[in-house]
Amino acid sequence: MSNSILIIDDEVFFAKKLAKNLTNAGYDTITAFNGKDGIRLALENNPKIAVVDFKLPDIDGIEVLKSLSKMDNPPIPIIITAHGYVEAAVSAMRLGAYDFIEKPFPVDKLKIIIQNALSSASLKKTVDVATKKERRKHNFDSLVGDSDSINKVKELLKKLAAGDAKMVLVTGETGTGKGLAAKVLHYNGPRAEKPFMEMNCAAIPENLLESELFGYEAGAFTDAKKSRSGILEDADGGSILLDEIGDMSLNLQAKLVKVIEERTFRRLGGKKDIHVDVQIIAATNKDLREQVKKQLFRQDLFHRLNVIHFEMPTLRERKQDIPLLTDKFVKYFNNDLNKSITSVPEEVMKSFRLYDWPGNVRELRSTIERAMILSEGEELNPSYVSLEIEEKDIKVKSEGSRMMLEISMDDSSLDEIEQKIIKQALEENDWNQTKTAKALKINRQNLRYRMKKMGILS
Repeated sequence: MSNSILIIDDEVFFAKKLAKNLTNAGYDTITAFNGKDGIRLALENNPKIAVVDFKLPDIDGIEVLKSLSKMDNPPIPIIITAHGYVEAAVSAMRLGAYDFIEKPFPVDKLKIIIQNALSSASLKKTVDVATKKERRKHNFDSLVGDSDSINKVKELLKKLAAGDAKMVLVTGETGTGKGLAAKVLHYNGPRAEKPFMEMNCAAIPENLLESELFGYEAGAFTDAKKSRSGILEDADGGSILLDEIGDMSLNLQAKLVKVIEERTFRRLGGKKDIHVDVQIIAATNKDLREQVKKQLFRQDLFHRLNVIHFEMPTLRERKQDIPLLTDKFVKYFNNDLNKSITSVPEEVMKSFRLYDWPGNVRELRSTIERAMILSEGEELNPSYVSLEIEEKDIKVKSEGSRMMLEISMDDSSLDEIEQKIIKQALEENDWNQTKTAKALKINRQNLRYRMKKMGILS
């Protein structure tokens, strides 16, 4: 029954009068005069609200509350209590009651509580739907790939999401997916139904960044006409991503240390300490240890951030994931751009595997998006795939079991020649390390060492 109210009270006259008042206010009402009948009627009618008297002739309101909470769609309980039983009513609220009201009470007061309870339930339903949508969008498989490096990140995120890590540091080059990893952690953890707030520390001027982070009181500065909360306050109970934290000023870093240590702060111009429970996820593409040595980053803040630290792998370290990522982006842009691309030519895939992707996954996504916007028909047009490859004058050609090199000795080093040969051999052997090592007549360990030097193996 939509917006129906179950009244459970052993005072028959009072219960019937209350039911009449609520019916006149537009609600459907059901009345029970003991706890067991109330539970039975709740199971039969599935009411939205249950107004339950704490003292009943057969079982008390706490027992009724426990039974109602086991329903598939439990009603929102509101406890009625006589004077002197307020402490027991508070205990009921700890078990899930929305509110309590003492007898005698004006019916209008109960109506306000009911209206607020229904609004709260509607808001919770909206939040639940939004949370489920974000969970689907940011599940662990949204980190596309089956390479060892990305699988290690997924496994770590699963462990972190199962707990409630208060401080996480994510490092990695631009475009590797640090922000995505932060959202995966939040939306699959215990804070998923609470806010996820994001702030780019490099994109906002220092004075504005401080007020955005901590909020301010009216009169704190010239334009502060009204008090305003900051994102730390707004994210209470949830998570905050401090992106590009390596670019935060030393002055603001000092204030952040206190937030991390004590989970308290003051608004600008404020005198009251505000306590928050937030998961702080810091992300940066900088080497913070090196920044500490250069005195550009506070050592005490680094140690507090570095409780749990993982690095997002570069795309050049996991080139075997490129076909999976390409397929994902083609499907996404088919839907987003109303395209019908079904195939990516082998020459395009080959160029993707040979390219080092300095912009990582973000650059791959942008490259595919551009090509799909311009392509017509069902094939991704190679002429629209633009990669800024800095080519040395070293050309490698393969014919059967033969590899031929054309080299300009004026502009080529031995290391560059070696890299070109190894990349070509890997390409010819579908990036199978064992086959490639055999083709180059070196052992696999030696090949892996050289690949690490080249930056194509983590």
